[in-house]
Amino acid sequence: MATVHAKETSLEVGIEAPTFSLPTLDQNYISLRDYCGKTLRKPWKNKVKHVVILSFFATWCKPCLKEIPHLEKIKKNFNSQPVQFYLIIVGEEREKIDLFLENQKINLTILLDRYKKTAEKYGALVLPRLVVIDKEGIVRKQQTGFTEGDNLEIELENLI
Repeated sequence: MATVHAKETSLEVGIEAPTFSLPTLDQNYISLRDYCGKTLRKPWKNKVKHVVILSFFATWCKPCLKEIPHLEKIKKNFNSQPVQFYLIIVGEEREKIDLFLENQKINLTILLDRYKKTAEKYGALVLPRLVVIDKEGIVRKQQTGFTEGDNLEIELENLI
């Protein structure tokens, strides 16, 4: 596990997930409330609420690199389901991210948290940090570090 220097925030299972709006690599902004919450921000764009999986990571984090293929496999298994997967790169410059991506084939949407504000809201002090948010915007799982063989797929089935 790798440590990120950020102030600690308490994120508990059962609370409403903190909102955020972050840019993708091509500068399109994704907001949590586009996909889940009591009311969707743009219901004309997304008529169906989704379960949202957030994985906070950094290019230098070895456990993060093990978690990414695991998440990609799960995404493939839930491809036709209302589930959104996002990798959130914490506190890194764009040049470093671009170099990293030249050597990695990643099929998940990447969001940029350059100033670590979203990571702080989600208590992502140690990476990787996985957060599962249900369709109503409630935190249902939080996990620090990566463990092979976790029950994420079974938990997702129950949330969908």
